[in-house]
Amino acid sequence: MSKKVRTITGDVAPEALGRTLIHEHLCVDWGDLLGRPKVLDFDRDEMVDRMVAKMDELYAAGIGAMTECTPIGTGRYLDLYFDVARRSKVKLICSTGFFHESWSPMHLYAQLMDIDQMAALFVREINEGMGDTLLKAGLIKCATGEGEISAKEEEVLRAASRAHKATGCPIITHTTDGLGPEQLDIFESEGVMPDEVILSHIGCQPDPIEGSEQVLRRGANVSFDRIGMVGAFFEDDHWLEVVGNAIKKGYIDQIMLSHDAAVFAHGYEAASGDEVWDDYTYVYTQFVPKLQQAHGVTDSQIETMFVTNPQRVLAF
Repeated sequence: MSKKVRTITGDVAPEALGRTLIHEHLCVDWGDLLGRPKVLDFDRDEMVDRMVAKMDELYAAGIGAMTECTPIGTGRYLDLYFDVARRSKVKLICSTGFFHESWSPMHLYAQLMDIDQMAALFVREINEGMGDTLLKAGLIKCATGEGEISAKEEEVLRAASRAHKATGCPIITHTTDGLGPEQLDIFESEGVMPDEVILSHIGCQPDPIEGSEQVLRRGANVSFDRIGMVGAFFEDDHWLEVVGNAIKKGYIDQIMLSHDAAVFAHGYEAASGDEVWDDYTYVYTQFVPKLQQAHGVTDSQIETMFVTNPQRVLAF
């Protein structure tokens, strides 16, 4: 049976994706985690129009697909996503899973479930539909917080591993200033190898060069993202050094680039910020030319990071 990528509008062949951004969001809302109502201070039709316009800009820039890495309870508005996907040429791959608990309580479902119950939930969302919909997840999202991996975060990672083993669906993780190697340790203890996992926000560690090489040496796929988000994170010179080093060290087949953007975000201000980065075109149109000029990165290497690698890791 040939592998496919599970988009929100149906399964497609990997080659149908074109160039792909590996870690993005359409929206984020922390209401479910923070114990307050969701913040829906927008007109729904206008919001769909805004999101479609952003996807149209992205497609015009040469990108054919992106992941939507918002897991359960953090603003995963599936009706919006589906409407955007139906009206846009950009293919959307959406996520099951849970977030970490450094910035907010863990989702109630995760608090109440054990590892196998969470794994069963993820499998159902992949095979049957997310939430109370028939829209299927094509990613398993999990995350660790600051300093150390909590007991429940470890359970979520183990549940993600078991759901991956049951379905083949890829795992993408959030790292918070590190803990990538520790995530890989947990995955490997569940029989999931580093090359089956995508670690995100790599390059945001205190020592970004050594931090990125630690997980690359073990064979993990990495998302160098938050590129362009200068107010909250780093100037392009930081990313030119980190990404350029990884390419020069021979890890081109494990590297992908992205923004971690969103059209809107509500909730924990330390995470979402006052200014939401909603430019999905920056990495490919602005950063890539700088990377090529600074390090002599070839067109073929760019295609590896945007086409070959995402199509390989997202297919199952």
